[in-house]
Amino acid sequence: MKVHSIMANQQDSNVLSMKNIMNRKPVIFHTKPIQDKRTVSVLQNYFPNFTGKGKQIFDIAYSESELRDKTNPAAYTQIRLLSQDSDAYKNLSTGDKETLKHLVRAAEIIDTVYKKLDNHHNLEFEKYLNAEIEQGNVRAIMAKKLYDGQKGIFGDDVVRKPVALSKNVSNPPGKGFYPEDLSVEEFHQIIKQMLNDGEIEEVRNILNQRSVVVRDGEKLKAIDYTEYFKPEFWQAAKELDLAADTSTNQTFKNFLYLQAGALRTNDPYIDCAADKLWATMQDTPLEFTLGRECYSDKMTPTVTQNPELNDMLKRFGITAYAKDDLGVRVGIVDKAGSDYLINIRKYLPYLSTKMPYSDMYSQDLSGLKKGAAMVDIDMVIGSGIFGAYRGAITIASNLPNNDKLAIKTGGGRRMVYHKQYRDAKYEGVNMQRRLDAVLTPSQHKYFDPSAIHDWTTLHENVHSLGPKKGLEGLGTYKNTIEEFKADTGAFVMLDELRKKGFYSAKREAEIIISYLTGYVMKGPDYKAAHRICDMIIYNTLLKNGGIEIDDNGAMQINCKKVINLSREMLDDAIRIQLSGDAQTAKNYIDENAVWTDEMEQLSVKLKEADKRLNSYVVAPLAKSLLV
Repeated sequence: MKVHSIMANQQDSNVLSMKNIMNRKPVIFHTKPIQDKRTVSVLQNYFPNFTGKGKQIFDIAYSESELRDKTNPAAYTQIRLLSQDSDAYKNLSTGDKETLKHLVRAAEIIDTVYKKLDNHHNLEFEKYLNAEIEQGNVRAIMAKKLYDGQKGIFGDDVVRKPVALSKNVSNPPGKGFYPEDLSVEEFHQIIKQMLNDGEIEEVRNILNQRSVVVRDGEKLKAIDYTEYFKPEFWQAAKELDLAADTSTNQTFKNFLYLQAGALRTNDPYIDCAADKLWATMQDTPLEFTLGRECYSDKMTPTVTQNPELNDMLKRFGITAYAKDDLGVRVGIVDKAGSDYLINIRKYLPYLSTKMPYSDMYSQDLSGLKKGAAMVDIDMVIGSGIFGAYRGAITIASNLPNNDKLAIKTGGGRRMVYHKQYRDAKYEGVNMQRRLDAVLTPSQHKYFDPSAIHDWTTLHENVHSLGPKKGLEGLGTYKNTIEEFKADTGAFVMLDELRKKGFYSAKREAEIIISYLTGYVMKGPDYKAAHRICDMIIYNTLLKNGGIEIDDNGAMQINCKKVINLSREMLDDAIRIQLSGDAQTAKNYIDENAVWTDEMEQLSVKLKEADKRLNSYVVAPLAKSLLV
């Protein structure tokens, strides 16, 4: 008799009898350990290899037909990064080409770490798919393509429908940062008990950005990333050392040595030193980023929503920081594109005075004096957070984030823009069909994909403005409000720069209309911070005349009203950040992040004009360097 595994009923404390076992229809998995020792003992009498620990056996979630629908070329589009025959690569020195090879290898190593942090079963599932592919399983071939694109079992398509590739795996709020079977309620109970028992520093470590949390008897224990991922981190550090050895740029060389040291050492101050130097590098031939961002951890921020626990944490001076996902970005710096970007930097001190309530908080722009860099890069590889396409992929970043020690101690930020990602946004799309679907004909002339890059530049710069302290009190809403600030602030700063002569009136109209046309959503999304912001903005503009719907169901955009309404929304964003109150943020989001009939009408037309559901990244140059 072949029994894949037995899932005991966790609600039933009775020991399973032999008759019950034999009569039970076998199921193909159990994800949680069986807690009752008597049940395990009885099962072991009949199945000697049974441990009760829940070995995972997978089952692809979609039929062959469904997988074909998801992976056909019209629905599943390719984003192609730099190739080995590109001028950008050919023009590198021999030493920098060797450096690039080791940077790509480091990126691949961190990609594995990202998958572990994302879900406990990602790497198991990947092995399962590879084994099935060797057996000629057509479903596995297509599922693996989706897995590689979203870098994990779980993702979302652009219509914001979940893509879950295995039927029998959970996607818990604690992702791979916390024990898979840890509920929010149990998490809160354990943290309270540990605080009552005087384990203050351990709780502080559990609630920081860089620890994986494991069970320790009835309690929890934090293990720093540098310890938990020591084999991977040390191998990546070795590659960075080798990359530094051949780099032709002394500053970049010094940075790589620092970043390698940070991977080997449980010391945030070494990360801080690396971040501070990285933020100043304007004229290096290559780009390497070890990205640390905190969008997927939905467990840690919940402590702020528990009033009793939140009060306890405040009493002990503990701030809960959502945990960092990791990823590596490797690219070749485009000097011409970078020169265009840094022109805006000199306006940031002026723009800071245009932020609402600017007299109520400190805006530390000292990092600008240290040369906060802005670079445009040809992407060679994006791993982890920089390479996972989950309904979207980041086209730029402004790092480090506010919670990092480098920012808290006066360091600057580095803005990096991804040429291939942004260029792929409309690649292969029938733009006339798309414009006909969502934009009134008289405004088609204002649509320019390059204008969206200008808007993105403004968005990323606004991240450097506004309040920096007290934001963790917003809990699970912190990221949404920060992105809302950057979105609305981009429109406001656009108008301020138009007044300064940086942009013409025509370019201002192109940026506004191109952005609002380019970011029409194909469906509601209440999970992703950026998309919640989109719903708030479109809802506000539709309600107040910033956007009107013409007789054909397309948008007619009133640029002046968009600017005025954006000023009001930016005011709201800063007010919420200054409150430091999660409930205030929640109330605002609940009231304004509304999927309206007009938005649904636009989404239906857009889906008919543009069939894309998801994308995946191919990196030919990186692939050649990994051989």
